[in-house]
Amino acid sequence: MNKSFLSKEKLVTYLLIVSIITITLIGLYFLGMISSNILTRLFGAISAVLVPFVIAFFLSFIVGSIATWFEQKLKMNKTLSIILSILLGIIFILGILFVSILFIITQLNTIVTSLINLIDDQSIEALLLELSDMFGNYLSSNNISAIIEEITQNGISIEKIFALIGTAIVALTGIASSIISIIVVLALTPVFMYYLLKEKTLIFTSISKIAPKSIRGHVVELGKRSDLVIRRYFKGQGMMMIIIFIYFAITLGILSIFIDGFSIQHVLVFATLMGLFNLIPYLGAWLGLMAPIVFLLTLHLEHQASVPGYDNIYIVAIIIVLAIHFVEQGLEMSVIQPNVIGKQVHIHPLAVLSSLIFFGGVFGFVGVLLAVPLAGTIRAFIEYFGEIDAKRKAEEDSKELNEPKTEVTKPRSAAKTKKAAVNK
Repeated sequence: MNKSFLSKEKLVTYLLIVSIITITLIGLYFLGMISSNILTRLFGAISAVLVPFVIAFFLSFIVGSIATWFEQKLKMNKTLSIILSILLGIIFILGILFVSILFIITQLNTIVTSLINLIDDQSIEALLLELSDMFGNYLSSNNISAIIEEITQNGISIEKIFALIGTAIVALTGIASSIISIIVVLALTPVFMYYLLKEKTLIFTSISKIAPKSIRGHVVELGKRSDLVIRRYFKGQGMMMIIIFIYFAITLGILSIFIDGFSIQHVLVFATLMGLFNLIPYLGAWLGLMAPIVFLLTLHLEHQASVPGYDNIYIVAIIIVLAIHFVEQGLEMSVIQPNVIGKQVHIHPLAVLSSLIFFGGVFGFVGVLLAVPLAGTIRAFIEYFGEIDAKRKAEEDSKELNEPKTEVTKPRSAAKTKKAAVNK
């Protein structure tokens, strides 16, 4: 018979696990109080290596498909195909960033110019006063305004100059540290990706050998399952991006026929951005929608200021774009996602949202991008251990069924034995 879920042995095991976790967390808390600077530096060093490795690991599934195609179809050398695919990926990402930044700068410039033409001098003065207050609040939060005020009232001294310089250096050091971290991630990611693509099997075989022999088979199997889940996820996401690109290219292309200044080049850029932003679950669709809406709003402000008798056609276009987007979201949630992503990675929407919050808090924006494949990997782990537990229970049940049943014979009483002897 199976043991009860709340049997004495299992309760003792659960209590032991909870006690170990509690003691560990308390120990980490007090260790952090004692040596917070050391732990901060340690976690910073781990993050500096882990973040580019995780990015390279997940991007290798996309770039690896391109490298394999180059190697098999074009008969290229493996090293050359990997380098070429990584370069193409870098060029593509830089191109998207360049187009996005150029679009943002252009639209902001146009919007600011149109707003300046629309508002009066009194509103501009109020805006400048508000900006001045914001700048003053920033200075006060960094102790710069207090130093400047003291210098103004009491004159300049060497100590005050050094205090001002020190505060400025601390602020600049923080900015420089962030920039250096970004540069390190950008530099290490292609290097990690190259070695992951070239020697992926060797790397993960070496990692599995670190585990004890008793669990090494489980580690290898979990690695295979994780690889399968991540491949399926990116395959599904690629199909989703293509479908979304085609949908918006067609619908916005039809809309551009009736809207002056909305060219086919703009349509292709917006459709590409909306397809790429779909990589970010739930939030990406709304972020991608901002591009055509901001562009049409800019055209509306330009024509409202310069064209007499303007009939608000761009406001109507914005409403149509919103309607197109809502239709796409309905189709995506009810038809596309269940049949594309749902068949590749079976994850509940609540689990997706929870993973977005958790991994976004741990890894930042990178964690948001990789939340779904990480959640799929965790789900594969849970399923694997569930299969092992079910297999163990089935073996125990079969063993109990196959055990021979021995009949227990009751001993005969002395009186019955004597009676049988007399009868004989």
